[in-house]
Amino acid sequence: MDTLKPWVALLDEDEDDYIFWQHGFRQWAQHLDLYWFSSVTEFLSATSLGKDKPVALVMDGVIPDGEEMKWLSTLLLHPSCRQACLLMLSAEVAEPQRADFLRLGASDHLQKPIRLDELQLVVSTVSSHVARKVGLPPSEL
Repeated sequence: MDTLKPWVALLDEDEDDYIFWQHGFRQWAQHLDLYWFSSVTEFLSATSLGKDKPVALVMDGVIPDGEEMKWLSTLLLHPSCRQACLLMLSAEVAEPQRADFLRLGASDHLQKPIRLDELQLVVSTVSSHVARKVGLPPSEL
């Protein structure tokens, strides 16, 4: 991938979710591009050979239940993800699971947005994580 702007990878099996998220990034995070991958394998294949790596990875429903910690550990060590914020999405955020994800190295564990106001909040949160990771205010990305 050759992008001019920093980009975020959305790993989600549902293309409708991508369309929803794309709207959010166009509205509230125009300084970031959003790319969609329907599986971890698709993402790793697309990014392993290129020099352009994502600044954030947002993961929703592409990891089998109960295997989140294993996959999170694997992704955090992969060259395509080493410099990226890794954010997990769930329908419900349970504090013990969130604490485990954060302890392992995820940047955040967020509730999956289903309404526009929730999407705005989550997109802003992703943008803030990216800004902190690269050491810039979101407006300067």
